[in-house]
Amino acid sequence: MRLLTLILLVMSQLLTAQVSIHMEEAAKYREAGYLESEGYDLLNNFSLSDAEVEADGELQKIVFGYHPYWGGSNYLNYQWDLLSDLCYFSYDVDPETGGPVSFYGWLTTPAIDSAFAHGVRVHLCVTLFSGHSIFFNNPQSRSTLTQNLISLVRQRGAHGVSLDFEAVPASQGPAMLDYIAEFSTVLRDSLPGSLLSIAMPAVDWSGIFDVGTLNQYIDLFMIMGYDYYWNGSNQAGPVDPHYSMTSGYDYSVSRSVSVYQSEGMPMEKMLLGVPYYAREWPTASGIAPSAATGYGTAYTWANVRNNAQGHYSPENKKLEPNSFGPYFAYEEGGWYQCFVNDPASLARRYRLVNRRGMAGIGIWALGYDNGYSDLWEVIAEHLVQAAVVTICDTLYDSGGPAWDYYDNEDYVLSLQGQEGEGLEIIFHEFALETGYDSLWIYDGPLPGGALLGGFSGSDLPPVMQAGNRMSLRFRSDHSTHASGWMALVQTIPLSVEGLRDETDIRIYPNPSYGLLNIRHYLEEESMVRLFSMSGIMVFGKEYPPATNHAQLDLSHLPPGVYILTFSCGAKEVKRKIVKY
Repeated sequence: MRLLTLILLVMSQLLTAQVSIHMEEAAKYREAGYLESEGYDLLNNFSLSDAEVEADGELQKIVFGYHPYWGGSNYLNYQWDLLSDLCYFSYDVDPETGGPVSFYGWLTTPAIDSAFAHGVRVHLCVTLFSGHSIFFNNPQSRSTLTQNLISLVRQRGAHGVSLDFEAVPASQGPAMLDYIAEFSTVLRDSLPGSLLSIAMPAVDWSGIFDVGTLNQYIDLFMIMGYDYYWNGSNQAGPVDPHYSMTSGYDYSVSRSVSVYQSEGMPMEKMLLGVPYYAREWPTASGIAPSAATGYGTAYTWANVRNNAQGHYSPENKKLEPNSFGPYFAYEEGGWYQCFVNDPASLARRYRLVNRRGMAGIGIWALGYDNGYSDLWEVIAEHLVQAAVVTICDTLYDSGGPAWDYYDNEDYVLSLQGQEGEGLEIIFHEFALETGYDSLWIYDGPLPGGALLGGFSGSDLPPVMQAGNRMSLRFRSDHSTHASGWMALVQTIPLSVEGLRDETDIRIYPNPSYGLLNIRHYLEEESMVRLFSMSGIMVFGKEYPPATNHAQLDLSHLPPGVYILTFSCGAKEVKRKIVKY
């Protein structure tokens, strides 16, 4: 009852303004008072897991995870080989003095000892969410905070400090930048080699986070790629839409990355924050987008997973098609929608990180998966190598499937296929501002790859093939954009002999958003059939002998599970196919 009362009190203070999940949860736990680890374990329903995730190689990207002090014993379930940086949340600033409201067990927590034991870098996060003018305009408070942070980092032997300054009014933007410059100088002088990182808002509404200035002092920019839809949103939606869900609210992860890059943020310093939390709203209907009829509630990813037999069952799961945001919709005295990532949506984020050449990811927050291995497995699959191996994927411009690309973009997508195979790209949509916005395609990496073609206007580019690496460079000018492009990129055998033998039958991608490929070595006539789970045939086609590549368009089919049968001579294969 006490916890519920505190949550309601905090929520009542936050209803009139957009707040981040960092601010929302920091306020909730601050009001609840500091507990020992056992208390947080009870609140979190902590359970020790023996899951071990095997990674095929070493981590090649930064995985920067926030460890909130209320995580209790969650650190015992971390897959340390898949974590490069632990950011301890937090030193809570008293703006009147610069001293701490608390630093919540920083000097004693065993989570930091475990991080050191596993070779993981440790950062102390400092949070300032209110009282900005009081703090930034008080030289003594600024000096006190600086010296305290350096002392605490030195005492723990940590690797750096992470700044989390939020809700800073525009009038205090210059003073905030002055303090960051001042702190950076003292930090470098006092603790050479220390790292300084900063949490950047998904959208810089106040225009105060001047990237050009910050780049002189900041080593890592952690873009909070979430909170696009928050507790007080008047519409339910993904907390981290990959692309915009509606034309009326044109903000997304894809746009944030492009905006910050256009402002001069180096990709090698950019971390894409991903949410390990869900948000649920009461809604007017069960289909997104839908108006929210009340305030949204945040849940950990594990809380949703624990209720897979209840409201968050596979039968209630849907995919919002514009943003690619997974959500659950259920009725209980009215409709509710709960938006939460799954392994497939996180894999899409990690492909973006790899293909755009970003430094890595940030996680809010470690332990919110509470011992499940699913999310660590996605990291192991996508971030232990420098680039994602592409078997088959659909590529979009930054506007995604529904909206235009953006102005002032200049980026490269780097694709890598399987060893011994080539890549093929087939465009299905193409519309750029003629003569001003362009797409170039290269066989190989950039720089160094051979130009296959440069394209503008509205004519579909031809089918192009390359070795096992391909690069796409896109540029748009400062005004006038168009609907953009959509293309299928897939691995192809360099010859039929590139398949190993007659047993090598490849059916991909699975799950599929639309196009399904079947490649094989066999020379006889073949038959492909696709059945619904109720046994109704929804597709059937015969192919002449030596047709070694069949492609099925599933885009007209509703999402669900289907049964595919492929027969060729005496050979028959049966597979379950998931259509998103």
